[in-house]
Amino acid sequence: MKYTFVSLGRLESFGIRLGGAGLGNILFPWANAIVYAKDNSLIRIQTTWRSLKLGTFIRKEKDKRMYSDLFSGRDGIGGLRKFFLLNFSNKVKFFSGMDKLFDPFKHEHCFVKSELLRIINPSHITQANKFDGNSIAIHIRMGDFSVPDTENILREGGWNYQLPIGWYKSIITKIREFSKLPIYIFSDAEDICLKEILDLEGCTRVHFGSAISDMIALSNARLLVASASTFSMWASFLGQTSTIWFPGQMRQKIIKESSLFEGEIDYNDRLPELLINILNND
Repeated sequence: MKYTFVSLGRLESFGIRLGGAGLGNILFPWANAIVYAKDNSLIRIQTTWRSLKLGTFIRKEKDKRMYSDLFSGRDGIGGLRKFFLLNFSNKVKFFSGMDKLFDPFKHEHCFVKSELLRIINPSHITQANKFDGNSIAIHIRMGDFSVPDTENILREGGWNYQLPIGWYKSIITKIREFSKLPIYIFSDAEDICLKEILDLEGCTRVHFGSAISDMIALSNARLLVASASTFSMWASFLGQTSTIWFPGQMRQKIIKESSLFEGEIDYNDRLPELLINILNND
């Protein structure tokens, strides 16, 4: 093999893919591919980030997740040569899926993060840098996520479900016992769906213009309260950010430093001493 390519959907050799997963999911095969290419001195073929997903239009989602301008073309071979290699060459190693999540490349955190920042269009980095990182970030994913029939589905590891708003409220209440840091809400939901949270003192909704800007902003927070999504996982991984998960939703340990918090907290749990110290570390 001489080349690597991240396969994310159909018809991707034409410069746009039909369907495929969302941003958090597709970063896994991308990271696998770039680390493998580095370790084996292979040449990378440009990833087809741009996508067309009919579901986002049918559901009338604000973010159509087309990813048309998130990334530059600086991640490998493009154009006609890319088309030829993908359709006629037998020297391409293809990467897809996310079965092992961060395990294959979490030891390469610095490399993966630097490569991602390198290929993101600078305007999105500029927007993300407007975020006040000395704060608490709450990621509430609704949009294409369904409501579980019972919380036990979540507690047993069910993925891609909405988390209960009541859980977020309980975590915010616990945090407020120890910290007056500003709390910023990142969400794809309508304001009416977030009313219980937005009505809480010191909670402000923010958006930095794109999915990748929001992910980078989330990664810069002092503390992340995660949704049940790979989007939250990537924010936690990139920033090596202390992270609170709903019970049953922490898939892997991805934070290296023992001085940071990473764990599940239930409605009636007390905040661990480590987390209290992080909140009070001014």
